[in-house]
Amino acid sequence: MSRERAILALSVVAVVLLLAASLAGILSDDGGRPYEAASVRGEMVEIYGGQGLYRHDSVYKAVMFRGFDWANLIVVLPLFALGIGLYRQRRRSGQVLLAALFTYLAYIYAIGVMGNAFNAMFLVWTALFSVGAFGLFVTLSGLDVDSLPTSLKPNFPRRSLAVYVLAVGAILLFQYLAEVLTAYAAGTPPASLDHYTTLELASFELGLMIPLHLIGGIGLWQKRSWGYLLAILLVFAASMTFVALSIALLVLYFSFGQGSVPDMVITFTIALVSTALALVTFSRVKG
Repeated sequence: MSRERAILALSVVAVVLLLAASLAGILSDDGGRPYEAASVRGEMVEIYGGQGLYRHDSVYKAVMFRGFDWANLIVVLPLFALGIGLYRQRRRSGQVLLAALFTYLAYIYAIGVMGNAFNAMFLVWTALFSVGAFGLFVTLSGLDVDSLPTSLKPNFPRRSLAVYVLAVGAILLFQYLAEVLTAYAAGTPPASLDHYTTLELASFELGLMIPLHLIGGIGLWQKRSWGYLLAILLVFAASMTFVALSIALLVLYFSFGQGSVPDMVITFTIALVSTALALVTFSRVKG
């Protein structure tokens, strides 16, 4: 099978699996029946409950993934259709968009299979993580990274994108270090641990995503080819992620009385900025 056919096949599989996973989460959801339970550390935590896919998760994590389910239907699946269409026309923008979408899948569903409570979509989520990881690898293997800067229009927002990527990396670094170090100092479990055993998201962000943001931002500022690639993939993935988080925070605040207005404002702001930059970036990729 040629690389082009492999990428298209992986994209179609991703669309089918993503549609199935998102519909399963949405259609099975009954709004939850929150109840308190003791964690392994003896703390009382709030479980989502009900009969839906996320009934064994904490309220926060259940609502977060409900946000991803809706964002997948509204944003990600249409982008996959666009990416497939452009890639079939052999346009560079289609290749870049599919690489970003595969990045999103690998990121979100790695978090899901490792951090959420076991549920009926475990194998589907595992397949989505695998398709995302292998799809990204195959797509990037056919991308001439060294020529990427020359395939961008002169008005590509290099400095703005570099500042954004560095800022997001710094914000995430502060957020997760503050939570972990505060827990160390107080001798208590981290605030977001709930009934889980470890902070898989914090580990993933601190060990991988934050370094990628900082390296990508610096590389882009220095006009390195790999800096362009990292920054473009990260801003697209962030756009989809923060749109989903914005939806989730609205539900969490108005339906469950959790969260805060400052958290929503920060998330909405990052979602708007990342989406605007992703759209501008996409429009500045030559055919």
